[in-house]
Amino acid sequence: MIIEGQVGPRIVQDGGNTELRLSRMGSAVVQPAHSKYYEAASRAKLFTISTATAGTTIVSANAAPPAAAAATILSLYNPFGSNINAIIVKTVLQNISGTPGAGAFMYCVSWANRITAAQNATPRCNYIGGANPICQGYTQTALTGGLVHVVLRAIGFASFAGAVAAANPGIANVDYVDGEIVVPPGGVLTIADAATGTSHVVAASITWEEVPV
Repeated sequence: MIIEGQVGPRIVQDGGNTELRLSRMGSAVVQPAHSKYYEAASRAKLFTISTATAGTTIVSANAAPPAAAAATILSLYNPFGSNINAIIVKTVLQNISGTPGAGAFMYCVSWANRITAAQNATPRCNYIGGANPICQGYTQTALTGGLVHVVLRAIGFASFAGAVAAANPGIANVDYVDGEIVVPPGGVLTIADAATGTSHVVAASITWEEVPV
């Protein structure tokens, strides 16, 4: 059996058939198609929720693990019956001001939720102008219908027992989850702190891909 290929890039429509891609040396070309998340983003399946631009002040109810129906720093909810999984791609945390409590920020999760609260952290499609997502976002609002969380793991951002100086407010962490966390229908993923601190203000965002199940 002879297997043939074609040298050089070409544009192929969805559903089309084409030959294997070859280099000028006749070897098979295998490489990432554009940047890592281009496929999901270009098909309007990549989304982000964020706190307010000025951040949010951490309160005692935000501590890990949050209680049932508690307000949270930032939560992603995949509604019951959505028929999609939310694949977590990346989380960003940034100190704005105040004194952090000692300890790490954590991912906390709960499942079999039927949250009825109106979302207030409006998700945005990473394809500019793209469709709205199925999942919902919440920040500092009671998760009515939500269940008790449990701690999943640390986000990889350790706070410290010292004030965030005006000269260095941009102490931030980017956690590249890369699909290690999946939020199924009825599931909630929440960013929670270890301790309240004093007037501690943080900004946060969660980016995810919605994949049919």
